[in-house]
Amino acid sequence: MLPRRRSRGRSPRRPGDAGFTLLEIIVALAILGVAFALAMELLGTGVRSAKASQDYTHAALLARQKMAEIAVTSSLTTAADGGDFGGGFRWASDVRPVADQDEDRPARLYQVRVRVTWPARAGEKSLDLYTLRMAVDEAKLGVTRAVQPSERRSGGQAR
Repeated sequence: MLPRRRSRGRSPRRPGDAGFTLLEIIVALAILGVAFALAMELLGTGVRSAKASQDYTHAALLARQKMAEIAVTSSLTTAADGGDFGGGFRWASDVRPVADQDEDRPARLYQVRVRVTWPARAGEKSLDLYTLRMAVDEAKLGVTRAVQPSERRSGGQAR
């Protein structure tokens, strides 16, 4: 049997030798680093999206609240108003009559707009809500007479 010759530089691998080379470990760590960075970026994007969603939901609730306040006023007139809700949320409302309405009619239709604005990372964000409301001018309604149930049955004569 001839003696085995050793090669220079690297020892030959034997079937019992298990392990990774330094190059394999460096590549694995680089892949893990990239995966971790991507995971952190996705997490940050998710947090930003959740905050934006929360802000829009809060703005919608505030706008609906302000819209309800405007709707319960006894008479709608052309007006613009604004204010501050706090927490960086501001509002502006605008009430305008709908164009092309007959002036002789007792009811007028108004468009009501409420805009809520708030500061965000990339500038200012806003949300607009619109609705239509009807205002009745009671002076134009005229005089009405209530009919009693007994008058309807007997043709206007009491029994």
